[in-house]
Amino acid sequence: MSGVGGASPGPAPTPVEVRGRRPSGWVTLGLFAAALVALVGLSLVGQSGGRPGSEAAIATPTATPSPTAPPTPTPGTPPPRVAVSIGPVPTCPPGSTPDEQGPVDQARPSSDRSMAMAFDRRAGRLLALAQTDDGLQTWTFDVCTNTWTRMHPDQEPPPGTGQLVYDVDSDVTIASDGTRMWAYDYEANTWTEKGVATAWLWAYDPLSGLLVAQGGPDPSVPLSTYDVETDTWAPIHEANGGPETGAVSASGWPFYGVLAYDASVDRIVAVGEETWLFDLRTGRWSKSGVEAPDVIEVFATGPAIVYDEAAERTVLIGDVPRLAAYDATADRWEILAGADPERAVGFQLHAVYDPVNGRLVGWQPSYMDQDELFAFDLVTREWTVLLEPSEGQPAP
Repeated sequence: MSGVGGASPGPAPTPVEVRGRRPSGWVTLGLFAAALVALVGLSLVGQSGGRPGSEAAIATPTATPSPTAPPTPTPGTPPPRVAVSIGPVPTCPPGSTPDEQGPVDQARPSSDRSMAMAFDRRAGRLLALAQTDDGLQTWTFDVCTNTWTRMHPDQEPPPGTGQLVYDVDSDVTIASDGTRMWAYDYEANTWTEKGVATAWLWAYDPLSGLLVAQGGPDPSVPLSTYDVETDTWAPIHEANGGPETGAVSASGWPFYGVLAYDASVDRIVAVGEETWLFDLRTGRWSKSGVEAPDVIEVFATGPAIVYDEAAERTVLIGDVPRLAAYDATADRWEILAGADPERAVGFQLHAVYDPVNGRLVGWQPSYMDQDELFAFDLVTREWTVLLEPSEGQPAP
């Protein structure tokens, strides 16, 4: 795989050992004097934000790094490759045909504005909030049968709610309407209004079971975590300098524009004109040695970002007909060859990773005179149409 810069992919991943809270101990340093002992120290590894018995590992992205934390890496130094499990991977029932197109005459979201999406790993469904003239609509998409379902919960968030993130630990999808937080439970088909929203950009940290958030495209706003179980926010300690305030790309959007969690290196990847990586365990930023490809021509809402677990790449999607993938293990950006220009541009802000089939799923919104759904396999570079555009949508 050729790239914009960097080295070849690193060695095979090293599994991340899941550890819980351990007590401190006294270690005998000599047999000649019973009184000669040393305090080994208390190793507090933090607390998960989820339910008791959660599968998420216990970690603390808000902890202050120890004085012995390693120095900030030289720009362009890739972090070590690891293997972090984001969560359970669902499977299609026997006999499913996920590569075959769904019925073209089925009811589907009639969004003429935008649609936020996330993937519920336990339900094996894509969750979508469609912005329409009549308000917000909640839909799910079955990636095994390629069919949409209108959910009709008792209440739905107000128009403008977006930036959906599925919280594996709590088994809810979290959203913000700009002032309040919301949580959707697929099994109960309910939206629950939560507390005050203080951030825009989201990424799920599978080790802590918390959301990592940033207050907007201004990099001077610090990072924080959100615990949906307790409906609380906490600042994340940032031990060293990260992205600079006010820097913009040639297209006019701040370089700290989007972020995602990259499980191949256990880092938050923040992307704009520059690429930065944040270590949640030590609180340290490191800068990439290569610039991020510019995928924005007209500044509107900025690019979208999706982590592809199968390819172990962070994918950047904008309003130009191309996709860019970042290999954090080699500090290398690549413009994806074989990306269909007509479909690639439709991915903007309407793409999620489908862990059931190991591919990206994107929605071509109706304001682009299409309402199709399609998939892109980053490993094979193949596009699959999951749902053809409809000529006239049936009433939902």
